[in-house]
Amino acid sequence: MIQQGEVYLVHFAKKYKSEFGKVRPAVILQNNFLNRALHDTNYQSVLVVPLSTKDEQTDYKIEITPRDNLKERSFIVANWLCTLDIERIQLDKGVITKLSSYELEQLKAKICDLM
Repeated sequence: MIQQGEVYLVHFAKKYKSEFGKVRPAVILQNNFLNRALHDTNYQSVLVVPLSTKDEQTDYKIEITPRDNLKERSFIVANWLCTLDIERIQLDKGVITKLSSYELEQLKAKICDLM
């Protein structure tokens, strides 16, 4: 079962204008209650936030350092929430890394600032 705060490779498909494209790491933002129920519903979608290696500092990016299977310094792009089908998450590749509780709280705070 996927868990909130885990980072997986996700297939964002073909890039369209300013949208994210290709296979890239993304944080699972969806809560664990919904994650546990994924296979019991017709709507098997997951809320994720993509990572980018581009160092374009904005108020809505959170830097995470290389660790575990995340090989490059990356930035969580908090203002780009995506709901994707579970099949887009490359579960077979395993968890790349997991956010610390502090990083997850930072992400949630930045998203709340968007609202």
